[in-house]
Amino acid sequence: MNPPTPPADAGLRAQSPGEGARDELLRFLDREAAVAQATQGRLAVLLVELRRVDRLQALLKGPPAAVTLSLVLERLRPALRPEDRLAALSEEQVCIVLPRLAHPTQAVLAAVKCLRALDRPIAHEGGTAVLRPCVGIVTVPEHSPDPASLLMAADVARRIAGTREEGYHVFQSEDSVEAEVYHGLDIDLQRAIRANELEVHYQPQLRLADGVPVAAEALLRWRHPTSGPIAPSTVVGIAESTGIIGSLTFWVLNAVLRNASQMGREGLRPRFSVNLSARTLVDSELPEIVEQALGTWSVPPAQVTLEITESSMVGDADRTMAMLTRLKGTGVELSIDDFGTGYSSLAYLKRFPVDELKIDRLFVAGLLTDRGDHQIVRSVIDLAHNFDLRAVAEGVEDEAVRAELKAMGCDLMQGFLLSRPLPEREFRAWWQDRVGRA
Repeated sequence: MNPPTPPADAGLRAQSPGEGARDELLRFLDREAAVAQATQGRLAVLLVELRRVDRLQALLKGPPAAVTLSLVLERLRPALRPEDRLAALSEEQVCIVLPRLAHPTQAVLAAVKCLRALDRPIAHEGGTAVLRPCVGIVTVPEHSPDPASLLMAADVARRIAGTREEGYHVFQSEDSVEAEVYHGLDIDLQRAIRANELEVHYQPQLRLADGVPVAAEALLRWRHPTSGPIAPSTVVGIAESTGIIGSLTFWVLNAVLRNASQMGREGLRPRFSVNLSARTLVDSELPEIVEQALGTWSVPPAQVTLEITESSMVGDADRTMAMLTRLKGTGVELSIDDFGTGYSSLAYLKRFPVDELKIDRLFVAGLLTDRGDHQIVRSVIDLAHNFDLRAVAEGVEDEAVRAELKAMGCDLMQGFLLSRPLPEREFRAWWQDRVGRA
């Protein structure tokens, strides 16, 4: 039997993100994997994550995603062979297929060349930015030639690469355990949302001035029936990559408002914070969904705070401004999460209708031991107050840090010193006990 003939268009190509690009990539990968099997040849898949892509987009004029990918792909092309295939799976991920390799080390060499190409500052009209990419690598015949399995293994390797100094990782047999854990989770997550099998835990927030609990952050939890607890970041990543982030957000919002309504009937009215994925900020129906959910559960809008990460705000300032203004119009409060880790400017802070800044736990952890962290925390608190905003410190774990934050004028704190995240019933009991004693 003759091996399949590679198609005429099998050379270096780049595609915009979307289902069409992914489907065509899978077809190409399927054909090339068949060639590798028939000829006892080699194949590699590289999954490139463009970390800090938000910084680059903040500097660009015009459509951020399209311009960013164009600049990235321009850098990648010279690092690859004419027969290699590129596909942008999202604004942050590019997949590269390397067919007909002579040796697996060629895949590592290609990954290193890609890292070097993208690690140099990318310049544009607004300035320069560094993406800090990482690359996951999987090879055939060392791994199954099934296209979906290859992409999954590359994604596992990509997550591991993000923790490595060298910036790349080749999928190994011992990594198969993690790959097996995540296999099929997208389908299971959709089922869990429909069957109401997710949970929300709540971490209380304390007002430092008088020690009174005033709010709580809602945190998603999912215990998979066979794999056990799945990290919230993984759950959100699955939802974003499979297009069900809207359904997940709707489920969390309704679960929180249902609990708020139940507690309200008992005379307990903490303010609840709900995290929003960056992907939800492009959903034009989000404000209507929030307003409808508030009405359904008869929860006062001022009792709800929607949290967005600082990095999600700077990709397209005008679009973000329009969305936040519409959300603010529903009556809810808005918070910037992980403040200090992104690149927002005072101009953004002045324009956006936010009510709160949350100081990232990394800076809080170093408050008493690192002069730089101490200065950052003080600066964020002062900045918040200068703009008439609340300052909330995350990750407070000891009394000395709490005392220092109080002395610095920080408004609220949350962390293990006060309480771990609690299931709804435990949180309700905790709140009744603490508010009753306050």
